[in-house]
Amino acid sequence: MVTRGRVLAVAGLVAALALGVGVALAADMGMMAATQMKTAITHAKAAQQYDAIKTVKEHLQHVVNCIEGAKGAMFKAMGGNPCEGQGNGLLIDAKGSGSKYAGAVPWIELANDIAATGLKASTLAKAKAAGWAAQQTLEHAEKAMMMGK
Repeated sequence: MVTRGRVLAVAGLVAALALGVGVALAADMGMMAATQMKTAITHAKAAQQYDAIKTVKEHLQHVVNCIEGAKGAMFKAMGGNPCEGQGNGLLIDAKGSGSKYAGAVPWIELANDIAATGLKASTLAKAKAAGWAAQQTLEHAEKAMMMGK
């Protein structure tokens, strides 16, 4: 017959293991988010460096693809995914990393909205401006992630 003490000890051990796995998973998601953040910033910068609207928009699509991941509403595979293999999508991984990156999430969402606006731009200047604004917003989010706020 199993005693109540043994049941509680086993339950405690299972809970501790689950907590440890959850913490490790959150840490891994945080590392993936940081990697995807750098890639998204790189492509937001690249969007500002070209003089062909098609190329600018390709880099803005890369920003969206990195932020949303392959299951995102605005993800387009034909645009390529420079964050492939880096995680599940910056936004998903930032949210999954726990409260540490909670302060960065609204900024990441805003950067995604800005990049998406750039994809709809009718002029080169507006598309490049969206690249600049997405870069600035992502850099702010990156600082929030590093500070854990």
